[in-house]
Amino acid sequence: MPASTSDSYPDSKTRILESARAELNSQGILGLRVSEVAKNADTSITLIYRYFTDRDGLLARVLGDMYDEFRLNFQTKVNQWLEITNEITIEQFVCLMPNPAEETKHARDFRLQVLATSLENTELHKRIKKITQETHEWMINAIEASRHKLPEEDRNFDARFLTVFMFNVMFVFYDLVDDKISADDYRAMLANQIRNSALISS
Repeated sequence: MPASTSDSYPDSKTRILESARAELNSQGILGLRVSEVAKNADTSITLIYRYFTDRDGLLARVLGDMYDEFRLNFQTKVNQWLEITNEITIEQFVCLMPNPAEETKHARDFRLQVLATSLENTELHKRIKKITQETHEWMINAIEASRHKLPEEDRNFDARFLTVFMFNVMFVFYDLVDDKISADDYRAMLANQIRNSALISS
């Protein structure tokens, strides 16, 4: 028996979201045109606005989803590593952190564009704020749950240092200067600063 239309063809909302994501990847945030999204989703602009109110609503949903996926992929990688590792060093821990020499310029540009867009898009701002608060809470919990795995002399590092550093360094400088830091130097610098915060907290 042939598959039904609903089994073989994504529903209109799913098609719109997939089309909008493809348009964002090819044209960027400023270049996204709702008419092209409708055309490639085989639907109408009217239906898009019925689901998402306007262009800003569509952007808020798709950019929010993409930003959240970036966050969840990072958290999953860290959680899986911490789960199977009984003893860790600060040097190993910082290897899990985003690194300007290893992260792609595209990823940095995307994150900055989303944050810039959220300044003018209230719905997207709310979504990004929620994601950031959840990420901050996860990071604090992951740190506290893993302290006992560190060497005793390193356990008292100030978690605020790591969270403030992670949430405020967007690696913008990396694309603007010629004298770029290497991945290894960046990790060594971060490990030293975390270790210093442990000495200060003792």
